[in-house]
Amino acid sequence: MPPASDRAFGFTRVLLGVNAGNAIEFYDWMAYSLLVPYFGRQFFPHENPAAVLLSSFAVFAVGSLARPVGAIVLGRFIDRHGRRSGLLVSVTLMVAASFGIAVLPVYASIGLFAPLLLVLLRLMQGFALGPELGGSATYLAESAPEGRRGLFAATYQSSVALGTLAVAGLISILHVYLDTAQMESFGWRIVFAIGGLVALGGLALRRTLPETDHAPEDERRRRQPFSELWRDHRAAIVRILTIGSAGLLVMYGLASLLPSLGPTFTSISREQAAHANTIGSAVMLVASPFLGLLSDRIGRLWTIRLFAVAGVFAIPVMAALDGTAGPQLVAQLYSVLLMCTWAAGAFAAFPEMLPLAVRAAGIAAPYGLAAAFVGGFSPMVATSLASSGGLVAVGCLIAVMTLAAGAATLGMKETAHQPLRVR
Repeated sequence: MPPASDRAFGFTRVLLGVNAGNAIEFYDWMAYSLLVPYFGRQFFPHENPAAVLLSSFAVFAVGSLARPVGAIVLGRFIDRHGRRSGLLVSVTLMVAASFGIAVLPVYASIGLFAPLLLVLLRLMQGFALGPELGGSATYLAESAPEGRRGLFAATYQSSVALGTLAVAGLISILHVYLDTAQMESFGWRIVFAIGGLVALGGLALRRTLPETDHAPEDERRRRQPFSELWRDHRAAIVRILTIGSAGLLVMYGLASLLPSLGPTFTSISREQAAHANTIGSAVMLVASPFLGLLSDRIGRLWTIRLFAVAGVFAIPVMAALDGTAGPQLVAQLYSVLLMCTWAAGAFAAFPEMLPLAVRAAGIAAPYGLAAAFVGGFSPMVATSLASSGGLVAVGCLIAVMTLAAGAATLGMKETAHQPLRVR
């Protein structure tokens, strides 16, 4: 057995390599959501702010439709060619798309080609992000010491928080030096360009990762994960789809949407909403590992059930939004803690449900479908609900979906304290 110092170094290298790439990919992915209020009019000219928001999030939804395609194609690639290779491919595609958006001409320059090219680049981002959870969660679970899979899996959500915090923080910094007109003119391009540059560093880090799937190469190449999934692992696929959908709704229909919902439907300013989002992302970064340890202690089932019950409080939290900074910050903090609780239970439970040969594809495929049809359309649906029924209607939707996730744990076996299946 290697010395403790060598093992600690190995664990640190894994966590840094995987999560740096995750953070960069989510920086690039979440930059779109957070920058929509600034560049939306340049691609979708309209007098009504809500209409601009809906048009912009329609592109977000279309981009998300590529996630299940990426999950299927690259998820199978990961199970057949190795975890490390798949992680390298996904971050490379994200680098290219981020640079593309940074230099994309606007509607005034090239007309309809501007939104069409934006759609194509979002499709590339969605394809790249499709297998990210399947590949990363699998890699982290297979690399973790026994009894710490929840902690390792929760670092994935910390990396999401780090990417979101980097975007939100950069937007806040740019607000100090640029006025609103400058942010809408070129400030948003700076954010995308920096994402592309930093992603090159993440690509270099991922190249140093060791492989965790030690099956012989000829055995891996013979694998047919999708032919086995529905036949042998139907219950696991349904649970991943249901629990994943609830968390993705919280992520894209609440936590990342609040900086847009607040200024659109209340009197709070964009700057105040952006600052609340920055604080929320910082809290998520710190809270995720502690909730991962809680998942290792009380188990995956009770962590997911805690998420289900806590989701009901979305109704009074959203009803309290009145255009002032306090309720906006409370809503942002609530949403990120709810999301962290989900991630701490779900991201550790998903790899534990499946054997080695189908693990990456088995997570990526249902989660990719959930990301496409729930995560992708959540901003549009939540915005439409807020337009017609007020912000409290968004809270009601969150409550229903989180309770569905809790119901999905009925009949589910606790796997937190069992060894991870390697065959």
